Amino acid sequence: MSNSIIQQIRNVARREWKRMLSRPIYLLSSVIAMLFCYLFFLTLMSEGLPEQLPIGIIDNDNSSLSRTLERNINASPQVKIVGKYASFTEARKDMQKGRIYAIIDIAPGFQADLLANRQPAIAYYVNDVYLVAGSLSYKDLTYISELISGFILQQSLQAKGITGEENLMPILQPVAIDTHQIANPQANYSVYLSNVLLPGVLQLLIIMFTIYSIGIEMKQNTTREWLSTGNESVLAALTGKVLPHTFLFTLLGLMGVFLLYEGMEFPMNGSIAWMSLAMFLFVMAHQAIGIFIIGLFPRLRDAISLGVFYGLLSFTYAGFTFPIEAMPRGAQIFAWFFPIRHYFRIYVNEALNGVDIRYSLIYFTGMVTFLILPFLVYIRLRKAIVHHDREETKNSRFNEQLQ
Repeated sequence: MSNSIIQQIRNVARREWKRMLSRPIYLLSSVIAMLFCYLFFLTLMSEGLPEQLPIGIIDNDNSSLSRTLERNINASPQVKIVGKYASFTEARKDMQKGRIYAIIDIAPGFQADLLANRQPAIAYYVNDVYLVAGSLSYKDLTYISELISGFILQQSLQAKGITGEENLMPILQPVAIDTHQIANPQANYSVYLSNVLLPGVLQLLIIMFTIYSIGIEMKQNTTREWLSTGNESVLAALTGKVLPHTFLFTLLGLMGVFLLYEGMEFPMNGSIAWMSLAMFLFVMAHQAIGIFIIGLFPRLRDAISLGVFYGLLSFTYAGFTFPIEAMPRGAQIFAWFFPIRHYFRIYVNEALNGVDIRYSLIYFTGMVTFLILPFLVYIRLRKAIVHHDREETKNSRFNEQLQ
């Protein structure tokens, strides 16, 4: 690249910095928005798991055993009984209003039936509209019920003369379960969500920022000034325009990487350097997508609509909520068209599993491939920019003649 081209890019980049610093919308939609998301999401889930989830209980037995069950439930950090109801109808109304996430219905004669080995049932009603709250409530209630059942069985066995842990445990728990949660042993939802949710917000901002910064030049008829700064070179004008954005969003992205793995001490079993490189390619890939979209649809309104649709759809295809492998085979192919999917796979390999870098090379290559997109629409985008430049020139000459 010749010195003249480099100078043209510098001139355009300098102009773009001035535009960014002089217009609050640029800083608001980049720095302020991203810093707010970092602060909001990392403090929102600072406890790791939701605690003290409100539930209700219907105790139709009112026995010492049912009260023991209630005390054990309240002793659990995950759930808290906030309402005692006389009937299921009352409890159901509170669940429908969102005041409680689960209902425990203890039938009459619960203690008597249990002591007589008649296997009484405890009914759980869980509101799975709130997936996380419902799942955690059900898991905790089931675990406590199993403990109560084990306690009753233990008392029964001891009454029959079977004592000692070595004699009781093979009966109480014939198969010992040794659970190991790899990668996220604390089951921390902040680790689960923040590592992909925050890059997801970042990629949406990058796409919108790129589309807007180019589209607004054509909408406000400033392409003549833009091109003249780059000495009429569309390539220099485009490169100089996105370079400040690359620097800004890479800085914000790397801030997030170090905040998550150094500040919050999220699991990092691999190299933070590879994650930083992945973030840099992540930023550039989404800039390329933004240029591609505004190249396909030079009208700002249409381009922003498509950009928002693409950005929101990428959350589905990231694969961190619903596994890609469980999707229909035809739908699985589209996952390759979203850089956030490649970033997520690199995150799993590097941060969680700590595997060798060669297993992630295909995903690094996938993000690099997106850099081809601007060249596919370069001619179309160049025509749109030059067309606006000519229209501005005609209007300028016409105004001069009128004067």
